[in-house]
Amino acid sequence: MRLDQARFLTLHAAWKMDVAGNKAAQKEIAMIKVVAPNIACQIIDQAIQLFGGAGVTDDHGLGWAYAMARTLRIADGPDEVHRNHIAKLELSRYLAP
Repeated sequence: MRLDQARFLTLHAAWKMDVAGNKAAQKEIAMIKVVAPNIACQIIDQAIQLFGGAGVTDDHGLGWAYAMARTLRIADGPDEVHRNHIAKLELSRYLAP
């Protein structure tokens, strides 16, 4: 379910970028920058749990995958920066012009 959530949010952001332009899709772009890396970390963490102790060895690459997914959460800007941007965009809809 989480993977589909990220997939559909990505497709929606891409559609909005194509139809309305990047500026109009700012909120959706920021949302996917928060959602996708978080979901990747959660899914990889579940896989590590399923593999037990073998999940953290170099045999399956899950530890490496988790480290890369966690790094992605910082590399494109910390989640809080994106969340603040989303909040500002959302609140600006309700402020008087």
